[in-house]
Amino acid sequence: MRTVLNRSILIILPLLATILMLGCSSGGYRVEEGNYKDTTYKSTGAKLKGAYKIRSAPSFTLQVDIAANLGMAELSSNYANNFDASQFTDGENFGVRTGFGMMVIGKIPFHRKSNLRLNLSTGFNRFQSDLLTSESPFGKVSYNVLSLGAGIENSFSPELKIKPFLAGEVQANFISGRASIIDQTTGETREVRITNSFRIGYMVYSGLEFMLNNQYGVNFGLKVTNANQVLKKSLNDPNPDEISLRDKKIEGDKIEFAGFKNFTYTSIFVGFNYYFGIKNILYKF
Repeated sequence: MRTVLNRSILIILPLLATILMLGCSSGGYRVEEGNYKDTTYKSTGAKLKGAYKIRSAPSFTLQVDIAANLGMAELSSNYANNFDASQFTDGENFGVRTGFGMMVIGKIPFHRKSNLRLNLSTGFNRFQSDLLTSESPFGKVSYNVLSLGAGIENSFSPELKIKPFLAGEVQANFISGRASIIDQTTGETREVRITNSFRIGYMVYSGLEFMLNNQYGVNFGLKVTNANQVLKKSLNDPNPDEISLRDKKIEGDKIEFAGFKNFTYTSIFVGFNYYFGIKNILYKF
């Protein structure tokens, strides 16, 4: 447990330190020169020639994304990219590779420049062994992952239309699943339920926001998630067909489905942004 925790800290701390360092040196205000309507007297329609417009950064950003997921390491089945009952039963992998999901992130700036932000997120991801492939002769397996996260983001240019960002989060994950295993001798199907299991992991993501106007924008990017970095377990549950997630290697007597496994995947995401608190201020010189 201590070794796994130390590895997790070694992964997360350098990333957060990088975000904090970049966040202390970036940010500012967007100044544009041009002719703008004089809003002092609405009826005149006059323009302020040589005026400057300053657009502030958002005071709060709500980001909603959908994602396509591809499993890595033990979250990548090895039998023709599909479910292999023997590997799954022996605890070699999770028996699944592809999935989809959604994520909602609230971004709260720490200071006036707004480039360094507190991110609070929630997400749901679904993985199925038969999602993009034909049905396996050995059966199928699926997982649901519900996540709650908190972390730090650096938005490199929060006041501009194009806003690149880099973020890292610590996540609390609830992982459950279901497997149907077909006996190759008898043809019978065994149903195994994986009960809701709590794990702590992390998520690293980066991308671009593009403002359409002061209220709406779009975004896209890439993220890497390890949903079970800490608190791995392989319990010998009393009911062999109703088990908790078994992702820890067990010394001694072999437990069915047990083995060291990381629930790691990469995602391509795209979505919308909703901006709050952006203001335009005109100055005439």
